[in-house]
Amino acid sequence: MSAVSRIAGICVAVAASFATALVPPLGSGPASAENTDAAKYFGTWNYDLPDNATLNNIDVLACPDGTGACDRDLPLPLRVPQVGWVTFAPGPNGTVDGHTDQGCTWNFAVHADGLELSSTTQECFNKNIGSAGNLTKWSVRVDGTKETESIVAISHQPNGVDIIGTMASGSRTKVGESAENKRFVDHYLGDFTYAPADFQTLTNVVSTSTGNAYPQQGTIHFTRKSDSTITAHTPDGCDWSLEVRGNTAELAPDTQTCHTPTGDLTLRYWGLATDGHQMNAFLSGSTPPATDIYLFVGDLTRSAT
Repeated sequence: MSAVSRIAGICVAVAASFATALVPPLGSGPASAENTDAAKYFGTWNYDLPDNATLNNIDVLACPDGTGACDRDLPLPLRVPQVGWVTFAPGPNGTVDGHTDQGCTWNFAVHADGLELSSTTQECFNKNIGSAGNLTKWSVRVDGTKETESIVAISHQPNGVDIIGTMASGSRTKVGESAENKRFVDHYLGDFTYAPADFQTLTNVVSTSTGNAYPQQGTIHFTRKSDSTITAHTPDGCDWSLEVRGNTAELAPDTQTCHTPTGDLTLRYWGLATDGHQMNAFLSGSTPPATDIYLFVGDLTRSAT
């Protein structure tokens, strides 16, 4: 299962969801007049539900020439649905900082027609995955409560191969007031079942740091905890608390542990997005003895009642 075990080193490194950003000093920034529109970007924006048919919110991992020929150990090209949020806030010297849900801060220059990375050398190390990546492009446009974007990233593999991640079409929706969350909580309530695992696309395949892989199966039962939180009851008998903000739910608190008959299961990150029918998921955690687990392409469908 070398292909699956090594995927832990690349998937999120190109997903704009990193832990820390290394931002070089800003050079001559854009003209101050271009910063007057920065406020329209401020706030939290969730990815819309990924669409595998149109590739909207799908990060495609491939060799520099677009094929999989550069690395036969990986199932390239590989499609990774994007789940999560970014919060845009004022940055230094009239710039905008983008804070992602996995703890990264990217810096943007503000232009008349949108946001662009203030440099193409910013890097991030993802604490949940243990790998780093470099974004060479992240373009952002906003129209009211709708955002569109495109991303290009590079992940340097241990074998010297560069894997390119491209999301040509991305879209997000701005998260509204907390009072709106009750409506989105309703979208989660009930049962969602994992689709059959596919080891060619890594759909519903859990990979581990020890080189093993296994299918993610079963049904998750979601119940309401409050007007903004839900509980996910998973097939292994664990209960997980998640906060709902718009269409996206994530662990709250960030790290949770469940005591099972076979040992403790700890989740460091679990992000879900749903429209009430389809659900996408990304998960990172650990099991004893010191084994990391990753579900990069989670796909669930509401169960028939």
